[in-house]
Amino acid sequence: MKKISQIQWNRYKNSSEGKNAIYLFERMQSKELGYDEILAFAKKYDPQYFYNSGNKEDINFLTSLDYCEYILSERLPKTQDNRDLYKRLMAVMTTRDPSQFLENIPQGAFKGILGLNMMLSVMLYKYYPEEFLPNFFIMQFLYLERIAYKYDIELPEVPKRSDYRARNLYYLDMCVALKSFASENNINKMSELCAFLYDYELPLVKEQLELEEKDDFPDFPGQAWIIEGKRSEGEKDMNYGFWQANQLTEKGDILLFYETSPVKALNAIWIAQENGVVDPFYHYYSNTYIGNKISIPSEQSITFEEFKNSDYFKARDKKWNYVNKNFQDVSGWMVTSEDYKEIKRLLESKGFDTSRLPKLFEPTKVGDYVIKKEKDVSEQLLIPRLEDMGWHLGKDFKDEVEFNAGRGKTGYSSDKRPDFCLHIKKTKDDIEAKVVIEVKKHMKNNKEIHANFVQGRSYAKWGAASVLVLCDMKQIRVYQRNKNNQFDENEFIKFSWFDLENTDKNSELKRLLT
Repeated sequence: MKKISQIQWNRYKNSSEGKNAIYLFERMQSKELGYDEILAFAKKYDPQYFYNSGNKEDINFLTSLDYCEYILSERLPKTQDNRDLYKRLMAVMTTRDPSQFLENIPQGAFKGILGLNMMLSVMLYKYYPEEFLPNFFIMQFLYLERIAYKYDIELPEVPKRSDYRARNLYYLDMCVALKSFASENNINKMSELCAFLYDYELPLVKEQLELEEKDDFPDFPGQAWIIEGKRSEGEKDMNYGFWQANQLTEKGDILLFYETSPVKALNAIWIAQENGVVDPFYHYYSNTYIGNKISIPSEQSITFEEFKNSDYFKARDKKWNYVNKNFQDVSGWMVTSEDYKEIKRLLESKGFDTSRLPKLFEPTKVGDYVIKKEKDVSEQLLIPRLEDMGWHLGKDFKDEVEFNAGRGKTGYSSDKRPDFCLHIKKTKDDIEAKVVIEVKKHMKNNKEIHANFVQGRSYAKWGAASVLVLCDMKQIRVYQRNKNNQFDENEFIKFSWFDLENTDKNSELKRLLT
């Protein structure tokens, strides 16, 4: 676990901004604290939760606060153990019996109370301020993960989607992890820990993400997905939001929005602003931030009947066919390139200008090249690019270089060699290379990227490489050893093959590989 900068932290604590934030979180511990004040605190520190919401949602929040306080103050037996307290609380909220074992309570009962976590956490903080934190990370869990990564905080593993019991208990484990971090950094008051998380670190994380969002969108989105649902009154005119999506969604992907009720039509196209986000506290679990909205006028939107009457969708394979499923519970279902062509055709038939829509990446074509297998990426994209940069195959870079299995290089397998090595040199005992390159046809999602990163990192270790490159038909990812002499999976420079037509981008890649 990394230490925080005490100089910067003390400077913040002693500033008027820091003193005010600490005071606010101390105020939240007051028994006289009004519900309207709590609502104001929640909106200040978790604005995403209330984004696009209205008066109806505010009333529901206040009602839930009252219910949670009633449970805590009137129905819960006294106990000194915070884990036991929380488990009894879960039992009361699901069965009204605090003596029930959670393991005996059906998962469905926990599903119903997951949406109360923020209100419950605020009340726990009010009544037990040294044990529990107000949870303002709902719909902002990505930010908590960023903070945890920055300080090497070991957050508990996120439970599976269907394990609602564990998802409710995750809040308790999160509190334990964050309290441990506070203890190691001499943050002795819970109000100071709250100020550190929500007023000191959260704005920094958000600012960093906003900077990242301004660039790094792909030239051509790699995938399209259906997202669906009803829109509340506050969401009618929204241009940015948090929505249920596939966990494998990548930044820049196309999201086709189907409004289920009462409209029953596809009436907007969005772009994913982040990779898929898993949020254990949010009902929908896997989500993304959506933006770059393209609205489709009601007279040009594709209705359910028009989808059903489409000859294409009538004949389409039933597997993952959201039309055949009547658009019920299909948020995050994949839209194939052929689906997307048919959807554009239907829009064009209603007079909608589809030239406004993003163009979906064709999974077998890069410029003038048709990519059918991994070898095509090497021969048609990578090798010509390296030779254009002045390096020659067989001399400056070679394929399938075999490193020596000695010198304690555990895990080595002679039938698994890096696809290419650049800047090779022989040492007394082995062969080394400055750059190790792994080639794939198409890394379809984050899971595949991770697996190839782990594999490539092991090759880089054997070859004592300072640069690791992963590339496929869509992208080139360049990883460099950091100050700890490690490759960090989250720190890389990304190029598309189209980027390299730009002289500056081409020069930047060459510099990284030199």
